[in-house]
Amino acid sequence: MVVGELTLARALEPEARAGVGGFVLMGEPAAATGPALRTALSDLVSAAAAAGRVGPWLSTDTEGGPVSRLANILGTIPSAREMATEWTPEEVESAMRARGAALRGLGITMDLAPVLDTAPPTDPVADESQRSFSGTPAVVAAYGIAYAAGLRAGGVVAVGKHFPGLGHASADTDTGPATDAPLAELRGTDLVPFARAVSSGIPAVMVGHPIVPGLTGGLPASLSPATYVLLRKTLHFDGVAMTDALSAGAISAAGYSEATAAVAAVRAGADMAMVDASTWEPVVGALVHALSQDAIPRAQADASVARVLAAKGVAVCPD
Repeated sequence: MVVGELTLARALEPEARAGVGGFVLMGEPAAATGPALRTALSDLVSAAAAAGRVGPWLSTDTEGGPVSRLANILGTIPSAREMATEWTPEEVESAMRARGAALRGLGITMDLAPVLDTAPPTDPVADESQRSFSGTPAVVAAYGIAYAAGLRAGGVVAVGKHFPGLGHASADTDTGPATDAPLAELRGTDLVPFARAVSSGIPAVMVGHPIVPGLTGGLPASLSPATYVLLRKTLHFDGVAMTDALSAGAISAAGYSEATAAVAAVRAGADMAMVDASTWEPVVGALVHALSQDAIPRAQADASVARVLAAKGVAVCPD
């Protein structure tokens, strides 16, 4: 569930008690609000526990550079491109270990990073020239893996994004439809860092919304079964696959509401669908209805729940 402002965290206790799997906290709180934020996030976890729910992931976007949530509280960090230019992978891992510990100290348990897209330094789309580590796949892989390892050492779950890659997309999927490079081209570029990050054990991958010729059949990647087959069967990823925000322009341009997109994404193979807090109830209703009609197979839903619980460290009954 995407929350527009970090200061709204206290208002989300009913959703926590209802069993929301995670909150994505956006906005930029003021410098002096760290203690209040820590208390609000702790209260969310307590509300979930009091209702007998599994604790939600508490996440934000702290990539560095132009996307640096909590910079007012924790200070700024360089962009991915600057990290790869100025630091070694070992220095990135050390810096992200410290950042992860600082995030965890606030109650944040998941960072929607690193960006594993492979983008040239002249890419004008969605700040990819700064958000991507490099235009060279091997460099992206080395730095992305180091970034994720640092977060893990700091106690925070890393999320590699935006599978199968936005480094060659024609437009920003947040604002409208975008076409990516063909799958044959992505195999030698954007897919390389994802494959290596999966091999290194990254626990979660965010699936983006570009249309990929040769893969998605005209659908946004997040809604295409072929995308998840590529991720699961070709890259052998067995962690949590979540969608990028389904409030994106690329989704509405394809003719979907957040509720219909969530059903399509889960049916296609996503374990978690990211939706705005304002649409959470109709989304849940649509998913429950789809399950009741076998539009989403029960075994598939059970497998997704098991992956999420395993990533959260919750023991799963073998039955």
